[in-house]
Amino acid sequence: MKSVYRLLPAILAGVSFGSAAMAVTPLQSTATANPAAATSGMVSASVTGASATATTAGSVSASPVQVAKFNTATGILVGATVAVNVPVAATGQVTGTVLSSGGGRRVTSDVSLTGTIAAAGVTFSTPGALAVSHFCTGGNCPNSAGNQTASTAGSIVGSSAVAPGSLASYAGVGTVAFTNSATGTTKVTTGSGALTGTANGLFTFGGTLASANVYSITYDFLNFANPSFNGSTNLSALTLDFGTLFQNSAPVTINFSLYNIGNINSAGLSLTSIGRSTNDANFTTSLATFTNGLDGGNSLTYSMTFNPLALGLANDLFTLTLADFAPGGIGGRTYQLTANAVANVVAAPPTVVPEPATWAMLVLGFGLVGVARRRRTVRATAA
Repeated sequence: MKSVYRLLPAILAGVSFGSAAMAVTPLQSTATANPAAATSGMVSASVTGASATATTAGSVSASPVQVAKFNTATGILVGATVAVNVPVAATGQVTGTVLSSGGGRRVTSDVSLTGTIAAAGVTFSTPGALAVSHFCTGGNCPNSAGNQTASTAGSIVGSSAVAPGSLASYAGVGTVAFTNSATGTTKVTTGSGALTGTANGLFTFGGTLASANVYSITYDFLNFANPSFNGSTNLSALTLDFGTLFQNSAPVTINFSLYNIGNINSAGLSLTSIGRSTNDANFTTSLATFTNGLDGGNSLTYSMTFNPLALGLANDLFTLTLADFAPGGIGGRTYQLTANAVANVVAAPPTVVPEPATWAMLVLGFGLVGVARRRRTVRATAA
């Protein structure tokens, strides 16, 4: 519901408001996910024949991790910092078939994988490839690959600010997806006594303790601006009442102020447009658009002047369109305030000039009064 205050010219004339500028300081909130460990698919290499080698290059991915976006219903997103701290591991597996006897009955796997975690506009990777080598010999080679496994551990750790061009991907409803992927090679080598060989390369994101698997986003945001015609409460509609004035009397000026009710955590304001309902030329104002922002807790003072030239009722409704001033921010709002200027102009009363006969009667009357006063004075003295 809009509130309407009526301000009288006698009260507002000459009034001025203002306050010192304040540095805008964003607030922060953090969204975090701690998923269980997830293993990517396999980069596999196979070979047939003794003393042979095969290498496969490939890319595999694990399930993405979802982290909540910034809810633009609560404020304006002006920055985001993405951070990860995730233990990882590369695993090599090996199987094969070998001769029943003799030397060279060996199959070797060599795995080299680089793990990567990425969100919109940011990417984190292991400092280098995680390399692991494992082999089987003799009767062990036909066993399950899961029983013939070796791993090497590492971590993906990093923090990065989101570039302005990617910031919109972090705001709104839903989640930000962190993709988990690994790229690299798997090589299998057979000995002289081996007939076939297969090597698998796997990559695991996260450790056994979920709380140690950290995917997080820290959001920098501002509260919405709060435009008002009053410095302490919401006032979106203002009446500037010039009252009743005589035609051709002196112009009358009312001062009024535009406030941004807020603090250092609030977005600034821009005045983007000013509309008028009648464009009555007898109303003039110092109102002007601005784009450099009106910080929270500050105000700007303007004047409205009415020149009573035309008889009758006069009014002009000024519609102010404002917007949050948060350069590069996502989720800013627009606002409207109205200032209704009203006045009533009436004809001045006529000036009455006495006719000559009337002047003569007045002079004679003043003379008779003087004589009577003198006679009363003389009689009083004689007595």
